[in-house]
Amino acid sequence: MSGLTDKVVVVTGAARGTGRTHCERFADEGADVIALDVAEAADDLAETARAVRAHGRRCVTAPADVRDYDALDAAITRGVSVLGRLDIVVANAGIHAQGAPTWEITEEAWQRTLDVNLTGAWHTVKASVTR
Repeated sequence: MSGLTDKVVVVTGAARGTGRTHCERFADEGADVIALDVAEAADDLAETARAVRAHGRRCVTAPADVRDYDALDAAITRGVSVLGRLDIVVANAGIHAQGAPTWEITEEAWQRTLDVNLTGAWHTVKASVTR
């Protein structure tokens, strides 16, 4: 028996890649999942939910951009209201500007990267710890 049985985890960036892998692994270990990602990834997020449910666990999904604290907080609140609690936080959402050396990245691309990778992680933890 796993120490994760009946725990609830929130995972940002859950639609694909390592985010989906985290969700599946937590479900495999007996946890229920709140899976969040940007609205543009809705189809992939639905596939993550199917994968979690295939492990016999519950999954609540919601569109949430980690740069938008209020939307993220509302999505986590909804997930907790459905699943009853929150035990584990995985601030997984992240981006990387592809194809250019660092010195060629635009100011806008750099700021977006900071907003998602740093501020997004802070928003995720901030919205989660009060649960």
